[in-house]
Amino acid sequence: PFINHDPYNPDALIKLGTSSSGIPLVFNRRVAQADVRISTGVIETHLFAGYSGGVKSIAVGVAGEETIAATHNYQMLQQTRLGIVEGNEFRRFFTEATQAIGLHFIVNVVQTGKKEVVKVVAGDPVEAFNEGMETARRLYEVEIDHPGEIVVSGVSYPKSRDLYQATRAANVVVFGPQPVVTKGGTILIPAPCEDGCGHPGYCTIMRRSEDADDVIAISREEGFAAGEQKALILAWVLKQARIVMTDCSLPEETLKEIHLESSPTLQEALDRELERKPGARVVLIPDGLLTLPIVRETRPLK
Repeated sequence: PFINHDPYNPDALIKLGTSSSGIPLVFNRRVAQADVRISTGVIETHLFAGYSGGVKSIAVGVAGEETIAATHNYQMLQQTRLGIVEGNEFRRFFTEATQAIGLHFIVNVVQTGKKEVVKVVAGDPVEAFNEGMETARRLYEVEIDHPGEIVVSGVSYPKSRDLYQATRAANVVVFGPQPVVTKGGTILIPAPCEDGCGHPGYCTIMRRSEDADDVIAISREEGFAAGEQKALILAWVLKQARIVMTDCSLPEETLKEIHLESSPTLQEALDRELERKPGARVVLIPDGLLTLPIVRETRPLK
């Protein structure tokens, strides 16, 4: 039978212990008790894992809510970067989680923004993933000479349908090996967001906070449930740069409540920013969910 994993159903979960850093190892009971475990996935840039794929489909994909929440928090965000796998604390958890539950075989793909398959890897979870990741690096990582004062980061359909997904386009701007927007710069994200805010939890947290520092303080003091970590991610971005949503159907007041700005069109926003900062360097990222711009001096990082 096909089963849709429910991380909130205690009857469907089993605890297999605790990681060395104190994270509960809670997973889907049927998966944990299976004789053979095979995972599928896509290898692409990931904010916490560096690159998704490999054992992530098991370590997070069939984890319980408390495990997910414990790995997507303030402490973990401070120790991870897009595209950085070596020394990554999130991936260290992957290793321990996989040792606890066991994963025998993976089938992963690397694909373009048009869902065209570039490479398929299959076999040992670590060896196959590493092979696929090298292809993903060549496909997604792009070197640039300097950060920009203004960065346009696009987002393709269907991620452009809601704010939760669309603002992921800001992640590559700030959370790569080095930010590609200067401190106090501006990130422009054109996205219609016709489905609204998306996950309601992060919007609630953003609305009750006075500014980005307040969001970070809430994270430290209270922690976030799964999905609410988006508020923390946005707060860290806003510490580096302003975010202006363009061509967006959400009311200006709604965006202002969650500390974002708006402009009717991308062209108007760009004209306004260039008027404010004559001669500003502009970085254009056609698809901020697939492209990882890396300032040349940080290329040795892995």
